[in-house]
Amino acid sequence: MSKSVVEYSRSGSDGESDDDDDGTDASSGSGGAPVRILLLAFMFMFQGYGCMVGNPQHALKMKLDPDGTWGEQESKNFQDATASFQLAKLFMRIGQIAFLVFLRPNGIVFLSYIVMFVALLTPLIGVWGMGIDSLWIVYVQYSLGGAAVGMFEGTFLTAISSLGKDTKTFTIMGAPLGFAVNNVILGLLSQCGMPAQLYYVYNAACVPIAAAIFYHFAPREDGKSDGKGCQVFANSMRHARAWLPMMIPWLVAKFIGNFVLEDGFPLLFNTFNTSQVPMWGGPDSTRTISFALYASLYWFPMMALGDTISRRVPNWISIDSGSQIFLCLASSVVMCVGGEALDFLLIPIVTGIAAFISNFGNGFIYGLSAKFIDLYVSEEHRYAAYNLWCFAGDLGGYAGQSSFSVTLAHQACEGHHYEYVCHLQQATAPSAR
Repeated sequence: MSKSVVEYSRSGSDGESDDDDDGTDASSGSGGAPVRILLLAFMFMFQGYGCMVGNPQHALKMKLDPDGTWGEQESKNFQDATASFQLAKLFMRIGQIAFLVFLRPNGIVFLSYIVMFVALLTPLIGVWGMGIDSLWIVYVQYSLGGAAVGMFEGTFLTAISSLGKDTKTFTIMGAPLGFAVNNVILGLLSQCGMPAQLYYVYNAACVPIAAAIFYHFAPREDGKSDGKGCQVFANSMRHARAWLPMMIPWLVAKFIGNFVLEDGFPLLFNTFNTSQVPMWGGPDSTRTISFALYASLYWFPMMALGDTISRRVPNWISIDSGSQIFLCLASSVVMCVGGEALDFLLIPIVTGIAAFISNFGNGFIYGLSAKFIDLYVSEEHRYAAYNLWCFAGDLGGYAGQSSFSVTLAHQACEGHHYEYVCHLQQATAPSAR
């Protein structure tokens, strides 16, 4: 079993373990020069993910509710529909293990690209092409997108492990960059007249490119690894006591990090819910700028910077002792929770800083977790560890993106309603961002 595990998790190695005497393996070392182009293969998938949150999600909501007649319950129903993304991700973490009977790990990555491509075409064809305005089309789109990311993330990270930690820590920066493309660059273009459909056209066009990059630059697989993914996962669960207890704090942190990441978007749109933002003052200020400019030039860049920079920081931090690990992990959780709490001040300048802090914590958790797993979880259990870690994140993401996010926004606005922040409007009034 140990040999087949190495063949599988190395995704194309020669099947022989090259563990060092100290118990760490070569895949957690430098692995030679980082294969930086794989960042694009990772980023383009997360662009598809980013096309389902933030500005693109809001554009879809406005297309389905052009007259702005939805009340709180309809908004909650829409958020629950978009949260099917997280549920699909969660279930596909387990479902993709069964696919390994028929596909090699790299094959699952290619399958995930296909499913994401179909997910991005769904609103183009269904909503803009056929005029469907029912929430079932949202469930279809977001379920397909979630299934794609659920198959993709843990398998992709395992597939490139043999390229070394430098490749991996560089590659995972693609996630926040993918979000930023949609919410900063395309978000600004949308204010210059870009049709909302182009969110989906552009992101769908990038998916085949991502697949081509992965095909040419990812490690090749050994044909003898066929069908062994299920064996690998089952073997790891049989020996869970060897690795699962040390993963528990990281699972909790991942839950918190993903909650903050996913909750940030609906919290923003449900508190700054008019076309203007009082940028130069408190929530009662009348010195405003356009919400679109606020989001695209300030809030989303602050979020992206925090999440991107923090993923590289673990490269220069030592986690050689329990105290160092505890300090780093506790700091990241405090940043997530503290940053989220700052949103309740309803001060636009502070809200951008809050996005940076909370997402720095989220990205720090991501980078630290990848480093910890590669250093301290033996290679034969790494695939299971990554997927359970992602599973915990999906639970947090579902909680953050569901109708609970609308409830949380209403809690933030409770007793605090202003002309431009937490604005109360009649159900028949035109919708404002």
